[in-house]
Amino acid sequence: MENFSLESLHLVGLVNTDPFLLFFGGFFMVLGFSAFLAKEGWLESIKLFQDSSALSLMMGVLMLPVSLWIVVFYDDWSSISSTVLMVIGYFGLVKSVVFLVFPKVVQRFFKVEFVQKWLWLDGVSGIVLGAALLFL
Repeated sequence: MENFSLESLHLVGLVNTDPFLLFFGGFFMVLGFSAFLAKEGWLESIKLFQDSSALSLMMGVLMLPVSLWIVVFYDDWSSISSTVLMVIGYFGLVKSVVFLVFPKVVQRFFKVEFVQKWLWLDGVSGIVLGAALLFL
């Protein structure tokens, strides 16, 4: 009996081999599926986020190192996937700075009803974005 490997499934040529793209592709796919499978938890966290500017600060603290890691250490614009990841890195960097410097402003623009209504779109975009990073 033959050992199981990706080569035996002929998937090696389909999936990116770049570790950054694999990591972030998997990350976004899991988040996308989570928006559907753990919807109640996401809805509860959305309500908490609106009520506490401290959560805006914590979100900025969590996003900043990930965004900086992409921008500083990845810096690859050679393919569609890598360009998408770089754009995500730069947007994340700007977003994290806004969350850290202006948490009250973020709270003022945050509308729970809008986010709850469009949570399914976050799920779909996470899955599509993750698949793009993995396969493009």
